[in-house]
Order: sequence, then C-alpha cells, then structure tokens
Amino acid sequence: MKMTSCEEVIEELRAKLLKGEPFDKTDEHNFKELCELTGWTEEDVRNALVSNKTPSFHKYFTEAQRLELWLKKEEAARKLWGAVTALLCNNIKEVCVLEAVSVEPLVTHAKTLYCYAESLPTEGFKRRWGKCIKLFNELVEKKGGLIEEKRVERKRKLEEICKLYERARDLLEEIEIEIEELVKENDERDFIHHSEDGFAPLRLRRRELEYRTDKGYEVFVDKDGAIYLCRKDGTIIAER
Repeated sequence: MKMTSCEEVIEELRAKLLKGEPFDKTDEHNFKELCELTGWTEEDVRNALVSNKTPSFHKYFTEAQRLELWLKKEEAARKLWGAVTALLCNNIKEVCVLEAVSVEPLVTHAKTLYCYAESLPTEGFKRRWGKCIKLFNELVEKKGGLIEEKRVERKRKLEEICKLYERARDLLEEIEIEIEELVKENDERDFIHHSEDGFAPLRLRRRELEYRTDKGYEVFVDKDGAIYLCRKDGTIIAER
C-alpha cells in the first residue's frame, strides 16, 4: 500500500530521531504540523514517533476537562482532540487517515470544535462540548472502559518511581558509608540498623534523615549535610 505524504513525513522524522540527527527547517515545520494534526504535546509526538505508540487518552481527556472548567476553550478543544486521536489510533500514522476512515460521529464533532473553538460563542461552545463529552464517554464504554488505560498509566508511573527510587538508594548508600565511618569511630562493633527490605533510614522528612544503630544510638543527617551521632537523650557524641 502506498504511503500518504503524511505517513512519509512520519517515516522521515522517525528516522532522524532514531539516528539522533537534528531537524532542518522543513522537518521543524512538519513536526509542528504533526503536533497540530494529533493535538498532542511535542514530547508525546516525539515519543509516538520513536515508540510507534500513542499517548494516554485518559491523560488528555482529564486535562481537557480541567481546561474547559477554567474557560480556556481553545486549549480544552485541542486536548479533547488529542484524547480522541489517542483513543482511536493505535499509532501516530493512523492519525493521518483518521478523519477519512472513521465512522465515529465523535471524530467530526471533536475536530469541528478543535478548529472553531475560538470563534464559537460561549453557549455554542458549551453545547458542542457537552455533545463531544457524551460521545467520548460512550465510545470509551464501548471499548471496555478505562480499566486497561488506567493500568497502563499506573505501570508507567510505577516504572518512573522505581527509577527514582533506585537512584535515591544509590545516593543514600554514599551517605551511609560516611555514617558507618562515624558510628565505628564511636564503637567498632556497632552498625546502622537496617529494616527487612534493607532500607536504613527510619524517617526521611523535611530533607533530613534519621537512623538508629544496632546498639541504640541515633544518627541524624540534617538539611545542611551535617551528620550527628547521638545518645537517646539527644546528647551529641560525634559529628562530621
């Protein structure tokens, strides 16, 4: 099947992104046009080009509703269109032909709202907006609801949390080496007490760390980076 010019542009942009090549002026223009076509952010379009997957429609739909409440008609209509394209398309190429092949009334209503939001009077916008929201919810329900979409979004968040957690653990280990040195200066047979999952700090709050040693001493790392080894009554034994 012969590719449309839109699909060819996508292949050209994808190739450059995968090779790490910079966009020229034509590429930048085409990229902006692709953002307009999809209704997605530049970051999401880049990700879609590389991964061949669409962004979360739930994210765009939620953002669209928030913007509509703030009476930001143009921005809300764009986000709603982004939600529609993300919902109905499996990859970014399918957005190129969505309007031509889709039989869903939502596509026509949402695209009209996207194109003419600025010129529509408030009441006219609200009426069309309500129609789009109704059609969108009906379509989501027909496609099985939000369960799978929410799971995908949750998975993404968990993966991001794990990356940050692993980085935090690495940084903590660097600090804990110095804490162990301070503890052993006081008692060579004492160690920082670790929990079952190997996580040593008792608390992490207000940018401060609190530890306890196996022999009952307490260690504090304050927000200025100072480390204090203390008795239970708060008496400072050593610091660095």
